[in-house]
Amino acid sequence: MNNTILNQYGITFNKQSNGNIKINANSRNLDCYLYMLTRQKRMLQELITTLNMALIGNSISPDDKEWSVELGLQIYTGVIQNDMTFDLFLEDHYDQTLETFPLSDIREIFNSLLEFIN
Repeated sequence: MNNTILNQYGITFNKQSNGNIKINANSRNLDCYLYMLTRQKRMLQELITTLNMALIGNSISPDDKEWSVELGLQIYTGVIQNDMTFDLFLEDHYDQTLETFPLSDIREIFNSLLEFIN
């Protein structure tokens, strides 16, 4: 688990007595996105694999650049950008990026989440 990166973004993971995972982050949007990934472990694993490929310079197909999770009526989408960033936005507002994260940071965050889940 990369505590340096997690601390930088104010991220903590806690297992509750009912088995659910509670996530806190400085970013409410990232908090929601991470929470939904805890419920989609396979997707999280595939996303990490894709991030690893992008970070070593492999070309990523357009189909593998967008990763969406649904939280109630909200659909959060993360997009791997060519400038090595991960943009997070709400599905119905493609023109308004909520936040942008360095690809290497977001990979470390997702790896830490997967490690916590396991």
